[in-house]
Amino acid sequence: MTRPLAPSASVPRLSPSDPGFIAVHRAIGEIAAGRPVVIRDGLQALLASPIDGGPVLSGRLAITGARAGYLGLDAAPTVVEAEPDRATLAAIAMADRAQIASHMRGGSIASAAAELAKMAERVPAMTLGDADHAAPGTLACHAGDVLAFRSALAFTQRPIASAPVPLAAGATANVTAFRNAIGGTVTAVVVGDVDRGALVRVHSACVTGDILGSLKCDCGAQLRLALGRIASEGGILLYTAQEGRGIGLANKLRAYALQDKGLDTVDANIALGFHDDERDYAAAGNVLTQLGLKSVRLMTNNPTKAAGLESQGIICEPVPLIGPVTPDNERYLATKKSRSGHHL
Repeated sequence: MTRPLAPSASVPRLSPSDPGFIAVHRAIGEIAAGRPVVIRDGLQALLASPIDGGPVLSGRLAITGARAGYLGLDAAPTVVEAEPDRATLAAIAMADRAQIASHMRGGSIASAAAELAKMAERVPAMTLGDADHAAPGTLACHAGDVLAFRSALAFTQRPIASAPVPLAAGATANVTAFRNAIGGTVTAVVVGDVDRGALVRVHSACVTGDILGSLKCDCGAQLRLALGRIASEGGILLYTAQEGRGIGLANKLRAYALQDKGLDTVDANIALGFHDDERDYAAAGNVLTQLGLKSVRLMTNNPTKAAGLESQGIICEPVPLIGPVTPDNERYLATKKSRSGHHL
């Protein structure tokens, strides 16, 4: 259930100046704020609202294929019919299990609604209503543009600022912020002169592990180990904004709550309607290419990360990065090994 690898096409379908790109960017902001948007596909148009905070438009709820499969339905985007009650619909979207009265296969609008919710870091479930009932000024976008947006955005990273930063790990790094067309950043921490075969760590942001020192994961330990090696040997750390394997901090905390009920890290993500790993490595591949690298020694235990970069034309020689095993992260690490194929 890992998110499919992004295409490595050099010319994305959308560009930041396209009206469709701009419409999707604005729609993401509306969904993040809990306001409905209209999604069009051909002659069909529906109003879509996030279940976690937006108005309930009807008893029709668009859910992802991952969530549908978890509930025992066909693993495809699905529209569920239920009482137009927030608690009932939220249970269908987020509870460990839920009772469903009826359902039907969802189309491109249902898929686009879920993708918009993901990009807004909402739960990927949206109530659907008649577009004719949209309030004046409600934003609209096309389903096809929504589904093309993520891969198009990855190719818009550009360096915007750089400065030397002394590291506690014992070296001075040149730190460069790469910003994309909607303001998201990838931070490149470079020590020494890097060339072919450079030591590289692509690290996903983890507030709980990197900043709070959480013992539930090994992220903070891996970050410190990687910085120590780069400080002593030279190399690059790319810090990417893909919290919780790409589902965002709020959804990661929801997944933690499900783990406390007995689910492992994979099933908790799937139960919320996500792939077990939603991260995309196209932006990281684009930044490495701009830094002049086509071949790297990649500090990772995750074969999917190496495959994601290789799909962008970056040749990877995996280098293990093993953090400490503790009573708090033992189950988490065992799940990464047994269910996600990590080399631990």
